Amino acid sequence: MAAMPMSLIEVHRTGPDLAQRTVCVKVRLGRLGNTRKVSNSQVEVDTDKSLIRVSKHLLDSTELRTLGNFDGEIRRYLYDTCLPFEAGIHLCPLPLLEPMEAKLREFSGRRDALVQTFLGAYPALCQSAAARLRSLYNPADYPPCQYVQQQFTFTWQYISFGVPEQLREISTKIWHDEREKAAVMMAEAGREIQQVLRAAMAELVKHMRDRLKDGPDGKPLRFKESTVSNLVEFLGTFDFRNVADDAELKELVDKARDMLTGVSAEDLRTTAGVRAKVQNGMADLAAELDTMIVKKPGRKFRFQEE
Repeated sequence: MAAMPMSLIEVHRTGPDLAQRTVCVKVRLGRLGNTRKVSNSQVEVDTDKSLIRVSKHLLDSTELRTLGNFDGEIRRYLYDTCLPFEAGIHLCPLPLLEPMEAKLREFSGRRDALVQTFLGAYPALCQSAAARLRSLYNPADYPPCQYVQQQFTFTWQYISFGVPEQLREISTKIWHDEREKAAVMMAEAGREIQQVLRAAMAELVKHMRDRLKDGPDGKPLRFKESTVSNLVEFLGTFDFRNVADDAELKELVDKARDMLTGVSAEDLRTTAGVRAKVQNGMADLAAELDTMIVKKPGRKFRFQEE
């Protein structure tokens, strides 16, 4: 794990000042590759072989698949906690920085343990691969454990985004041009963040609206605890994520908070009056949100149901 000193982004104050409310975090996850190309000459088919690409799996490893799934969990956490920016860089609201740092450290410890489990199984997996791949087995595809361990990396660092002051000494024009580019980039990021948050809330609100409807038999549909908890969690962290100062969405968030204050999932399951009131309220919110989403955002938050 690597963490560089944090410094805030310095750009013109164009639109919402994301630089003073967020920090960039760059996360790298590395692991052992598990596929290799196979020569077409080793495949017999009645097809033009120039149109075929064949690969083999090196290891049939439950431990390696578990690591891959865990890396997906890390990425989902970053995706749902941070805000969109450049590829490979996450924009974290400052109030969420310390909780995110603690979570990344937790992930790092858990991942190290999974790597050690895989390394313990690695010699036997190599032997199994030799028996199963037969003529396609190549000992060079299976490096020593020490090398394999080095392929599993998990680092993060906080980086600044801005224009080097040295440019001003070299060329004032280039320095001003770069500051304008930075301002445009941050303004675009602010617009995307606004749309992402609007789309995320619309998705959650519509899901609750639909799950609170009666089914074809006239009985209430069953819904999971996470139908409520996912929306409540979004509402609870919205003020931190609202770095674009979206006043319209803030108004709808406050309405949703008022609507759900004191209401539990059990109330929605068992109390018809509460269920109908919340369902109607969610339908109204969904209609308003539809008018606020300008375009389909490039990403959206993912919420798992349990």
